[in-house]
Amino acid sequence: MENSILPVFSTANWILLFLGLYMLIIIILGLFYSYRVHEAEDLTIAGRQLSFVFMVPSIIATWICAGAMMGAAGYAFLFGMQGVIFDPWAPALCMVIIGIFFAFRMRKAKYTTITDYFNNRYGNLSGFLYTVIQIIAAMAWLGGQLVALGIIVYLTTGFNMQMAVIIATVVIIIATGFGGLWALSRIDTIAFALILIGLLILLPTVVGEAGGFGQLIQRAENWAELPTWSMKMESGEEGYLWYTGILGILLYISAWASLSLGDVPSQVLMQRALAAKTEKTAVAGFIASGFLYLTIGMIPVLIGITVFTTGLLEGIPVTEAENVLPWAAYNFLSPWAGVLFIVTLAAAIISTSGNSSLIISTLIGHNIYRYVKPQAATTEVLKVVRISVPLVTLLAMAIALYFETVYKLIVLSGGIQLATISGAYIIGYFWTKANTAGAVSSFFTGLVSWIIVYQSVLPATMQANMDVVVEGEVYMEWARDDAIFISLIPAAAISFLTLIIVSLLTQKKYPPLPMRSSDGRDMSTMPKFFWSK
Repeated sequence: MENSILPVFSTANWILLFLGLYMLIIIILGLFYSYRVHEAEDLTIAGRQLSFVFMVPSIIATWICAGAMMGAAGYAFLFGMQGVIFDPWAPALCMVIIGIFFAFRMRKAKYTTITDYFNNRYGNLSGFLYTVIQIIAAMAWLGGQLVALGIIVYLTTGFNMQMAVIIATVVIIIATGFGGLWALSRIDTIAFALILIGLLILLPTVVGEAGGFGQLIQRAENWAELPTWSMKMESGEEGYLWYTGILGILLYISAWASLSLGDVPSQVLMQRALAAKTEKTAVAGFIASGFLYLTIGMIPVLIGITVFTTGLLEGIPVTEAENVLPWAAYNFLSPWAGVLFIVTLAAAIISTSGNSSLIISTLIGHNIYRYVKPQAATTEVLKVVRISVPLVTLLAMAIALYFETVYKLIVLSGGIQLATISGAYIIGYFWTKANTAGAVSSFFTGLVSWIIVYQSVLPATMQANMDVVVEGEVYMEWARDDAIFISLIPAAAISFLTLIIVSLLTQKKYPPLPMRSSDGRDMSTMPKFFWSK
């Protein structure tokens, strides 16, 4: 791995020391909060006692991982505001949507996972399909985070990447397996504080290089020569990320939808709503998190735009754009502030990784195991979840060590959901006629149509990404990503329409099941929203 634009920090040993201390704190928290874990719900959803104070930082720290921060800075550097609709704008919108429309009723149902909703609303086959998608997405996310951590530690300190991944994996297993969400929510809060402090130290220093915010707003530029502050699809050849016509429209819609509507049924987010103390806490926590996430997420965006505008990294290859954020920390912060910032990036990764490990293990223990043994006691489920934590984390570690570029897959997790399960979740939540046949059909038609449309769109995106890195060659990474996201919208539309049409055609054969709470109560007559009476 080339250590290109990002040099090893002169404070490398201090970075390693403070990372070691931070990991020790994580282990202590995991072991300390194990005293609160007596049954499965204590480990997986903190006994439904997550307060607003810990819920908001937990939501934000889980989502605003180092990959998201570095990616936002890199894409802002390359494309300006058009490049960051995917993140932070779409995830922030997702959190607000969950808070307004979904958190109240899901918390009232007292589910442990979203699979519980699918099992009750559509039957176990639909629940199983949902679980498979969630595990695939979370495993890719977890493996990607471990890779990102290894890369950051290696690039900034020269420490062996593989060893960094192994050490982090052991720490995550201990904290998650012993303390569960009780410990992780506290770890998230520490990570949130570090993220906020680190970004607030870096932002004014970097913007000062551009002459202040006023000068930045007037002078702002980006690599792609797009209107820097524009978030709309431009007329003419600029379009959206230089895509025009139907391809530009589909990519623009996907930028907003893939990580907003696509992540509405995400277990990693909804687990916080299910763990909240009350319905009111769940609603307020998600709405507040959406606005805070956007506010914090815009800091790396401004840093990326500033670095390009000042010309300090003129000629940087697009393949290095994601290193703009740590590069800025190296060049503009004092040695000690630089140490804090790198520890901040690592803290964000570890926080996200622990939550991903818990999500996968919860789905295995609470849902998959109960497909085999429906009457399993909560203490028995707790054992299965705890056994699953090291198994899934070690598997993700193996994937991360073998496929060192797997972290590129993390952006696709919301997309997988949008094309397959979002329709059944969102429509079924509000439309009582949605049934099992419609849900299962929409899953497979969405998945198959996504693959078909992707294959048909890929030649056009390959042509659009010719000469980006090497003259006469296609930059396949962008070509593939663009084709994936463009094809998501037709696939999602087909999935949603299939659910409606098949449900209407099979009402007699497959009578719709009402949404029921975890204790079997029919929720169709209960309030759907926090403002309902």
